[in-house]
Amino acid sequence: MLEEFYEKTIDIDTFNWYVLFSRIEKQWQLCSLLCEEGVHAFLPVMEYYRRDKKELDKKPMFPGYVFVRSEMNQEEFDRFLDSMEGRRWGFIRQLKDEGRAALTEEERDFFRTLLDETGEAKMSYGYLDGNGRAVITHGPLAGFEKLIKKTDRHNHLAYLSFDFFDHPIKVGLTIMTIKELKFRNLCDEDTRLEVSFGKRNRKSTGDTGKAVIYDEESDEDIEIDLKELISRMTQL
Repeated sequence: MLEEFYEKTIDIDTFNWYVLFSRIEKQWQLCSLLCEEGVHAFLPVMEYYRRDKKELDKKPMFPGYVFVRSEMNQEEFDRFLDSMEGRRWGFIRQLKDEGRAALTEEERDFFRTLLDETGEAKMSYGYLDGNGRAVITHGPLAGFEKLIKKTDRHNHLAYLSFDFFDHPIKVGLTIMTIKELKFRNLCDEDTRLEVSFGKRNRKSTGDTGKAVIYDEESDEDIEIDLKELISRMTQL
């Protein structure tokens, strides 16, 4: 259950969600046609980092999938699609599960929270804590940390722990140092205090006689051999 992995405040959504599968080269044309017919159709897109241009760009999250939000129920929407026979350029089929919309209520709530009003998943920003887990300070992934199973710092991506129609879900995530986040004002004061003076400064490596402290100057965790430190101090 998705709700077990994230904490988000979900507003009530009275719209029904439908998913259409189309030829990739016709997806935007089909989306535009549906909008012209008065329905809210969109392709979920994600903001991602283009390494070749060293800047942010956008691309479809699920090439070939067109989402629709509508007040029409399933029967009404089926009739609407049938009425467009011959004009549904690139349309292959509607994705349904036993005659119902393929999206579960939880998946619908997830996408409605992850995507903005235009259907875009903006880039998220955060840092890695002392255990290597992502902490999101800004962007749509905030609150979804438990869903992140892998981070790719090189390509600015986060891989989430569930799939969408056998497509692994990945979204933009830029991991930065605390200094960079401060400079870009992408973390609030409480977050900065937690990082500077919280658990990272008190992390211990167990019974190894070592400890890890957070050095604010270098913005890195530093491992200290306590026995060696005590030995040096007694020689002073």
